[in-house]
Amino acid sequence: MALIDVDPPQRRPGEVLVRITAGGICGTDVAIWKWHEAVVGQYAPRFPLIVGHEFAGTVVESDGDRVPPGTVVAVNPQIACGHCRYCGLGRPTLCDDRRLMGGRIDGGWTELVSVPQWNVHPLPAGTDAAVAPLLEPLSVATHAVLERVPVRAGDVVAVIGAGPIGILCAVLALAAGARQVLVTGVAADAGRLRLARELGAVPVDIDAADPLAALRALQADGADIVYETSGVASTLEQAVAMCRRGGSVGLIGLCHGASTLRSTPIVLKELALIGSRGYNETTWRLMMTVLPRVAADVLKLVTHQVEFRDFERALQMVERREGSKIVLRPS
Repeated sequence: MALIDVDPPQRRPGEVLVRITAGGICGTDVAIWKWHEAVVGQYAPRFPLIVGHEFAGTVVESDGDRVPPGTVVAVNPQIACGHCRYCGLGRPTLCDDRRLMGGRIDGGWTELVSVPQWNVHPLPAGTDAAVAPLLEPLSVATHAVLERVPVRAGDVVAVIGAGPIGILCAVLALAAGARQVLVTGVAADAGRLRLARELGAVPVDIDAADPLAALRALQADGADIVYETSGVASTLEQAVAMCRRGGSVGLIGLCHGASTLRSTPIVLKELALIGSRGYNETTWRLMMTVLPRVAADVLKLVTHQVEFRDFERALQMVERREGSKIVLRPS
């Protein structure tokens, strides 16, 4: 990766030109940087490629009144074909020709981007504009917690992984009425686990304590729902062990390696294992209705702000688990 000069994008009819004010860093960006085949293979990048799929900014040019110039917007970086079977079913995250900005086509770690007008989302009135670059990861958590494996009032929820997606899943689960939310991490996640506690969750450092024992102190037979967000293959068996009979496991993290998960406990406990990938347009609309209630908590994830020119240092910080969420800003 390198910082280079490129020509500004040309806005086409039906598109919105956005001046980028901030970008976020995701584990997927680190996987592209480190070239983890298991992840990169899902995006089929074409080079040269401007990376970054978490970004937000201010509208510079547009065609109509929906997003006039000056509007602060978050950007849905998923460009679907609109006519395949899955787009027809309202599930563009499964599109036959899904193109993710920053993964397969040019993304948002730059000054200007031109995107389809329906991919930009104005913030609800009164919402702090600083939350805008966090809405792409929040939509991932929204799809998992409110659509794919929805939390019901009174549920006990376990979240494996204290990264940004895991913390956001905890925030949304609590907002949805979960009675208790347990978040697990490792010793290197100490700061993130402190944040989880501040947000109302029960943190567990699995290097120092038994997560299953901690969970059974909350509910004797285990969690109603377990969300696996770490992307570590060995935690899949842990997720199954932590889930009560008849419960559900939401799989969100992308594993880089093979798993040895046994099916017997899944069968005997009649568990539902449900994959959750990305988001749909319905997800973004749903998220915007929830956002005013959770925006203040979501903003607490931001621990570092780094200039775009120092992107490599920021990627290294993410790789070392420094802070919770790192936001890139123009110089």
